[in-house]
This record gives sequence, C-alpha cells and structure tokens, in this order.
Amino acid sequence: MGSLCRVGAASWGRLVHVSLSALEGALRFAEDLAETDDPADLGRRALPGLHRLIRADVLSYNEFGPEPGQVYYCAYPEGVVFSPARLAAFEAHVQENPLVDHLQNTGDGSPVKISDFLTRERFHALGLYAEFYRHLPVEHQIAIGLPSVDGRVIGIALNRGRGDFTEDDRDLLAVLRAPLVRAMTRARSRHRARQSLSGPAAARAAGLSSRELQLLELVAHGHTNSAIARRLEISPRTVAHHLDHIYRKLEVSSRAAAVYRAVTEGIVALPGNGSGGGE
Repeated sequence: MGSLCRVGAASWGRLVHVSLSALEGALRFAEDLAETDDPADLGRRALPGLHRLIRADVLSYNEFGPEPGQVYYCAYPEGVVFSPARLAAFEAHVQENPLVDHLQNTGDGSPVKISDFLTRERFHALGLYAEFYRHLPVEHQIAIGLPSVDGRVIGIALNRGRGDFTEDDRDLLAVLRAPLVRAMTRARSRHRARQSLSGPAAARAAGLSSRELQLLELVAHGHTNSAIARRLEISPRTVAHHLDHIYRKLEVSSRAAAVYRAVTEGIVALPGNGSGGGE
C-alpha cells in the first residue's frame, strides 16, 4: 500500500488524505496546465489529466449563463459529442442539477457529489436524468467549481455509469482544484494581455472572411461539417479547410475553443430558445 500524505486542502471542512503516488500525479497534472494561455483551452488540457488520475466514463468542462440557455461545454473522451437536441434538453433542465445549484448559491467550488444531495430514486425522477443523463449513461457525478467570470457558472464534472465516487476521489479532486484555479487565473490574465495588444473584438472579427463568419456561425449553432457542406453547397473537405483558417485567425486549436472565443467576444451569437439545431 502506498504512503498517505495529509494535504492542507479543505474538502467539506476536513483535512484531505492523498496517497503519495496520487500526489505525484497531481504535481504532473499541475505542470501540464502551466502553459495554458487561453481560458478556452483549459478544459481540453485539463480533462485528459483528470481522467488519468480519477476513473470516470465521461468528463466535461462546463460554463452556464449568464442568460438562460447559454451553455458551453468541452467533453472527454474526445469522441463524446452531444447532439443539438440532446444539448437543448440539458440546457432546459440544467438548473435541476443540485451541484449547479450548490455552486450558484454558495460559491463553494469544493468537490461535491450528486449523492450528497439526492437519493438514486430522486435523481432518476429529475427531467435532467430522463432527458439527458440516462442516455450517456450517468448514474454518479462529482464536480468542482472554478472562479466565475462575467456571471457565468464554471465547473468540471466527472461522471460514471457504475460505482459512485469515493471519499479518496473527493480528496484527490480537492487537491487538483488548486492548480486548475491557478491555471484559469493565469490564462485569463494572458488572454486580457493579448486582447489589449491586438485590439477589440470587432477588429479581430474583421480578419475573417464573410464565408468564414457564415461557417463559424453554423458551427456555433451545432451543425456538423457534413450539414454545413450541404447547406453551403461545398464539400466537407472545403469546410474542414475553412475551419483550419478560422482556428488560426482566432488563435485556437479546436472547434469548441473557436465557438467559445466567437461567442464570448461577440463575433457570433448562439441561437435563442426555439432556434433550429444542427443536423
């Protein structure tokens, strides 16, 4: 059995206990996050590392608000993609999640589990479970909160279909939250510095062609490459080529990061309630 270390990170008002091997993994995790210089990339960088340290079927980085229906997510494994219809169901019921409610009401980002608040029967009775979690499937969830910005609630959730998260998992996640908070704070500072050097969002948007702006809006609205190709009467390969140009111009490396940057800087707007989704 590995050695245990008592770490000065509070989890629900108690001292946490983390094995030496887990603590070493946490240090490597912190090192991996050190180079994050864009808030939009934090989820993409953090989720694989969290997955290596804490067993989970699906992990997600989530931002909610400030207006109802405004949801941004990044999921791991990378093959996990929610359809526009499924994402709309999540947006409609997200406030039923007791972990979101806890973070909004207390501002406490310490690790909490759904089972801290709800029995299995009460969890299954939620519309959120019936319309979204049941299809993944998610039976158990633990989450941490990260510092809010512009009224958005920000958190990372780890999900399992079988076997609830243990107190050891909670303790390790409490330790891992500290480098995540530092990485987010540092990335926001770096992002603000780049913005001050490169000008306002309107000038950044001007670097995109009209076709690129049109394509980026369709991406933000949840359309797949194939659906965009059909709508614009171009090939999927041409869509991918345009996306590569968009990523470079927005200084991002992924589809999710491009949407995040475009929405938060006002380059495109997400569809309102009742808008059509992707194909």
